[in-house]
Amino acid sequence: MKSKIIYLFACAALLVSCGCEKKRDLPDVDPSTFQRYSQDNVLNSKVLNTTVKYNIYFPASYATDKDKRYPVVYMVHGYGDDNNSWNGSWLHANNKIDDLTQKGLGEMIYVFPQGFKTYYCNRYDGTFSYMDMFVNELIPLIDGSLRTIPDKQLRAVTGYSMGGFGAVALAEKHPELFIASASLSMSVRTDWQYMEESQDGWNSQWGKIFGGFGQTGEGRITEYYKQHCPLHYFNAQNKSTLSKVNWYFICGDNEENLLYANDELHCILRENGYAHQYRVVDGGHSSYVWMPALDEVLPMFDYYMNGGSMWSPDDEPSFTPGSIETEEDGSYLSPAYKESSNGTAVFVAHNNLSQEDLQTIMAACTGQSSTAAYALLPCNTAQKTLQSWMSEWEAKYPNQKKYILGVAEGAREALALPSDTFSRSYYLNPAVGDVIQVAAEQEIYFAGTELDSNYKDMDKLYVACKGNEAAFQYRIVRGYKNASLNLYNSLKSILSYLTY
Repeated sequence: MKSKIIYLFACAALLVSCGCEKKRDLPDVDPSTFQRYSQDNVLNSKVLNTTVKYNIYFPASYATDKDKRYPVVYMVHGYGDDNNSWNGSWLHANNKIDDLTQKGLGEMIYVFPQGFKTYYCNRYDGTFSYMDMFVNELIPLIDGSLRTIPDKQLRAVTGYSMGGFGAVALAEKHPELFIASASLSMSVRTDWQYMEESQDGWNSQWGKIFGGFGQTGEGRITEYYKQHCPLHYFNAQNKSTLSKVNWYFICGDNEENLLYANDELHCILRENGYAHQYRVVDGGHSSYVWMPALDEVLPMFDYYMNGGSMWSPDDEPSFTPGSIETEEDGSYLSPAYKESSNGTAVFVAHNNLSQEDLQTIMAACTGQSSTAAYALLPCNTAQKTLQSWMSEWEAKYPNQKKYILGVAEGAREALALPSDTFSRSYYLNPAVGDVIQVAAEQEIYFAGTELDSNYKDMDKLYVACKGNEAAFQYRIVRGYKNASLNLYNSLKSILSYLTY
């Protein structure tokens, strides 16, 4: 297969330059020698004046269905990895692709190029123009030698870590080439992180690519860097152009440094009205985040390639809010609590939530345990302060532990109380206000959807938890138009941590 591709490269420039049709004729593939996973193919790059390796994973039907053309997904790797890493010791993209295809994922050609340590960008000084090679040599090679459909609508890119930055940079600089871009744990820092990075770290990984080599502080934030960094490039001015791409970002809440910038980017995108997908999941900088992400990313690519519009709202599932029988005062006491009257009190602090939403919350919580002694006590802070509610309820229901479940504005008062007020704190789409009491000994769990209103506040709460070394779990889940469904999905993402 390798020799065939190298041979076909000689014809690729002619095929592309002549304006060939999408369903052009290409040489047949010999089924007896066909390899679905073709490794270490070589592109002799004139742009880089060196060779670039790339791997290809073909659809199972490629050798036998000779009239079929396929979309293409480019999968780019992380810093220090290579074209074999997506299917190496830690990542097994081929297995994931096969599994999803058996479940209905459309067939595609997957290309895994060698990215060196370039962040998939051209160096500022013109010494190694990787992005130019990718756009002007690699893509024409793939489209000229394989049975692809050479159309933006049928081409997508994804990558992890450095490749996450590359997946964004390639699509933001060339939105005419990609229908979608998915960034997995994108290796990017905020400006203040770059300004504080060690000199060696800055010089070796960033300064030589974006300029500012040997610089400190603000001297590192060069104009060339701003032209590539999504934190600067996704502004109001570029919205009409960049909105031609469907954007997806995911990051783990246990990342050492990267969630700061990924979360800030989500806020920038929301602030400037960019439609996008954003997820924060359990995990760090590892395959435990990236491989499960493909369960959503690859079907999402397929969805857009088949003419779908916005990924989330268009396929909203049906949802019926749950209900339980409450006491006359609106509270719910578990049978075990009624017997002992000495369990855990969960204060559901909110601000004028509908009865339907409160029923949904309590029904979801009660599904976690049928034997635990707990009382769910809804406290409407629009009527009286949370502290007043707590005093009233504690006189009525003695308890050993106090938890808070703060919903939207209901979280603000809870976060202003001393950090030892609650044994555990749970917040849904929290509005945090200006005062956040977070201490290292606290356990805090908070979640929302990408469409929730308090996206800046959730970022503030993450920064506070991280900065104070509090034990926390942070989730951003898929959002829908149905507010009750969003509330339920947010709660569901942290319910496994709600132990009485």
